[in-house]
Amino acid sequence: MNILFNAQSLNPPLTGIGNYTYQLMRHLRHLDDIEDIECFDGPSFYSLEEALARCEPSATTLSRIPATPAWPRLRSLLRRVPLAYQTRAWLQGLQLRRKTARLQNYLYHEPNFILQPHKGPCVTTIHDLSFVHYPQYHPTERVSWMSSQLEKSLARADMIITPAELIRQELINDYGIPGEKIRAIYHGVLDCFQPQTAEQTRSVLERHGLQHGHYLLFVATLEPRKGIDVLLDAWSSLPEALRQEWPLVLAGAPGWKNQPLLDRIQQLGERCGLHHLNFVPPAELPALYAGASLFVYPSIYEGFGLPVLEAMSSGVATISTAETTMAEFAGNSIALIERDNREQLTELLRQLLENPAQRGTLAQAGLQRARHFSWEKCARETAAVYQQIAPC
Repeated sequence: MNILFNAQSLNPPLTGIGNYTYQLMRHLRHLDDIEDIECFDGPSFYSLEEALARCEPSATTLSRIPATPAWPRLRSLLRRVPLAYQTRAWLQGLQLRRKTARLQNYLYHEPNFILQPHKGPCVTTIHDLSFVHYPQYHPTERVSWMSSQLEKSLARADMIITPAELIRQELINDYGIPGEKIRAIYHGVLDCFQPQTAEQTRSVLERHGLQHGHYLLFVATLEPRKGIDVLLDAWSSLPEALRQEWPLVLAGAPGWKNQPLLDRIQQLGERCGLHHLNFVPPAELPALYAGASLFVYPSIYEGFGLPVLEAMSSGVATISTAETTMAEFAGNSIALIERDNREQLTELLRQLLENPAQRGTLAQAGLQRARHFSWEKCARETAAVYQQIAPC
């Protein structure tokens, strides 16, 4: 099979979709069924090796965007420009129509929702429907653009991939897509996420003023959809002795619509000892996970929720949200709270912090469950989808 990928999401700094694209292409190239992979980014075309090389230093882990002072403001400004999404898509489509005629025998996989023009068979990955169910957490321009284009892509696609069964069912229920047209394929996790001793984590944790096994951790983009306010409320409600022994650590760059959240984080840092690490270099993340006593991820909605799987793989007891994709793939190996339930999270934090044996049991269950996930498996299952529609 010959595969055509949209590699635009590989432009550093990588987002979660960019890392999904990178890991998928990286592992597809080793499969016997794949003859060639060609990539495009706007009007430019690249070989697979060239596309991967462009982002290699940024792709050692599923990403956290570097929070340079200018980047969040610039990104926010660009997203508010009227017709920004439409203009970019129109220009890309114009160029692609001129250049893809020679690639009609290639199967086109769009890893980022919206299909570009292509006369051959098409697969799209729909990561989530957060812009449908929680539009208040997204820029207005993005919601408008996605809402106007998604149904067209769903209709054009020969097959659709989702990162979880929950998202697959949403497409069936919300858009009437036949179930046989959609395949749920879980993401993988990198080998660097594994348990580490206090000695192994020492150099990284000392740089951040942390002690192995004596902090709570949250890793993700800092924005309202991630349930961070619920986490801040719950941690702030703990007895002072517990907060002093287990400070809360937030690692992640700013996201959408988060200024009130960032103001509150700063205030808690000044008054209560909360650690806001902002962007953490990818090479440091495995130690940061492995050194945590608890990983807490009360996100309202996710397409997959990779930080939960990374924490599980690191041998850390994990708390997340019931009736989400995290609960789906983790099963009984993590502790769950109801969405937005501050009181329940407070009690669960207190219970686990005061009971090391219970934390250990939960950590071991997560570690065992995490071994079922890999990017190699994700690539094999994706290639099986290609086989269903590949040109002869």
